[in-house]
Amino acid sequence: MPVQWHDRTVHAVVAHLGLMHASRVRQVQRLAAFIAAEVPADAPLIVAGDFNDWGERLDAPMREIGLARALGDGPRSVRRSTFPSRVPVFALDRIYTRTLVCRSTFVPRGETWARMSDHLPLVAEFEWP
Repeated sequence: MPVQWHDRTVHAVVAHLGLMHASRVRQVQRLAAFIAAEVPADAPLIVAGDFNDWGERLDAPMREIGLARALGDGPRSVRRSTFPSRVPVFALDRIYTRTLVCRSTFVPRGETWARMSDHLPLVAEFEWP
């Protein structure tokens, strides 16, 4: 889980949450317990993956555990659709962070990416505060 990046340590968690909202809320609670037990409180943290959050209701519970959704800043601050990969409509894939500042996000598109998965990748650029 700890990753060395430019001589600094960033903690990374990859998540794939369930299809039902109630199960996703329980999974966020378990994620919070894991983070509290395993990640130093002042350490930079990235939590990324498929959140299956069709109604976009997980941002508030994630904020409650100290994580902000990586949306970028300025005019690039948008929710990026990643699903389904052929014609993306939903922003199911997310990146949440603590300490790091998200400067931009993008989703690569095209036939090659669409063939790799039913989700497109979400890419973010971060900066140390």
